[in-house]
This record gives sequence, C-alpha cells and structure tokens, in this order.
Amino acid sequence: MKRLTSLLAVFLIITLFSSSFQATAASLPLRVVVDGQKVSFPDAQPFIDEQQRVQLPVRFVTEALGAKVLWDGPTKKATIMLNGKTMVVYIGKSSYTVDGKTKQMDTAALFKESRTFVPLRFLYEGLALNVNWDDSVKTVYITTGESGATPTTPPSTGTKTADVHGFKVNYVKMGPNLEPAYVTASGMTVYENENPTAGQILFQLTIVFSDDGSDPVQGAIDAESILRQKVEDSVVDAVMKYARTKTKINDILKMKEFSAQNYTILVNSREYNDVAITVEPK
Repeated sequence: MKRLTSLLAVFLIITLFSSSFQATAASLPLRVVVDGQKVSFPDAQPFIDEQQRVQLPVRFVTEALGAKVLWDGPTKKATIMLNGKTMVVYIGKSSYTVDGKTKQMDTAALFKESRTFVPLRFLYEGLALNVNWDDSVKTVYITTGESGATPTTPPSTGTKTADVHGFKVNYVKMGPNLEPAYVTASGMTVYENENPTAGQILFQLTIVFSDDGSDPVQGAIDAESILRQKVEDSVVDAVMKYARTKTKINDILKMKEFSAQNYTILVNSREYNDVAITVEPK
C-alpha cells in the first residue's frame, strides 16, 4: 500500500510538471526577427489562425524589411512593395496578386485590432523572402533575399545543394542509406531513387518527428519549398495542408493521393512515425 501511494505521488508530480510545462510553452508569444533584429509589436500581436497559419501585423514587419505599404480603406486593400515586387492583399479574401498575377491562399488577410494581418507564408512567397521557424521558442526568422528568388530555408554554414530529378534541395549532410539521402537543417530528409523505372517513385520527402533535434514545423516548410519548384501551387497547398494535420508523433495520416500535371504525390504517416511525401512521375 505504501509503495502504491508513493507511485501515485510520483505520477501526480509528473502530471503537474508536464501540465505546467505545456501551459508555459503555449503561453510563449510569437516573435518575429528580421535580419537579426527583433520586431516590436506595440499593440496588435502575431497569432496562429484556424488554418494553422501565422498571421502577422503587416505594417510592423514590412517596415522592418524596408518595404512600402499603402492602405486603401474604401476597398480594404493593402499594397506592399519591396525589391521591385508588388503584392496586393484584400481583407477577408483568399485571393491576392503578385506583380499583377492572381494567386490563392488557403486562409485570408484579416483586419483586427485596427491592424492589417497577412499570413506569413503568403507574405514570404509574394515578396521572395527567406523564412525559418523555431518552434521551441515560437520565433519566425526572416531574412531578405534577392528579388525573384525562391523562398527557401536560409542557408547555414556547410549547406550544399543537390539536384533531385530537377528539384533543388538545400541540405547540410547526407543520410546513411545506400540510396542518396539529403538531410536539411530541420532534419527533413529527401530520399532519392537515382534510377527509377516505370511506376517507381522519384523521391520521398520525410518530415521527421522521431529524431531528437528534428523540427517538423520547419521540416514542412522545407518540403513545401521543394515541391513548389515544379508542382502547381493548388496541389502543393492541398498536399501540405494534409501533411500539417499531423502535429503530434502519435497522429496517424491515412494514405492520400494528390494529382498534379506531371506527378502523383502520396502522403501518409503511421503512428509514432514520420510524415512521408512520395513523388511519382505520371
């Protein structure tokens, strides 16, 4: 009986500690760092919306980037100009334009607390920025890139680039497999089938949950930036929306197939495993 009481006490302490840790983690504010400088938000704060997109008060971030922002109240339209690019977003609408070309979001720009909020992903895609997310401290790191550059994970010391069937992969080390495996700074791994025959996959993007030090949030960003190089935006949006529904290692994703013009993409994840995104030629 004494031993049972002791075990219950230990269990209670662990439970209370875990709950306290989770509450502390959940209460961490979202922070934004632009080119090494923390952005101050004097009133409206960044937040994560129902679509699991980071929403940023656009004026504070764009001012830190050196961008110009024009607000048109009657049409509820914000025009953002940086490095020769012009991005126009409309409050409450999922459509936006970049240099006159209409694109679609899976969420929408918002007007909240007298501030215009723009989803981070579409901001960095529209303005060709480099973005890195550190989930442990809930911080977005933004670095400015050359105009027209493809948004990717900011390069780190020792970063190399591989050509995987026409897709450019920035990686920091090779994996141990016999087939080429390229590991990004987040732990996301690209397994390449060097000599695929008919019906075989070209490569697999693995968003890693199971290894210590891996960052599945940044891993999803890495995977998304690779797919966007040669796969239609609408298909990538659907693929990554499904892949991101796995937020814990014990979540299960049933096999789901997505059809692009030149590729078939399969997404699945077993319990206590990583997310596998396989790309096959049509």
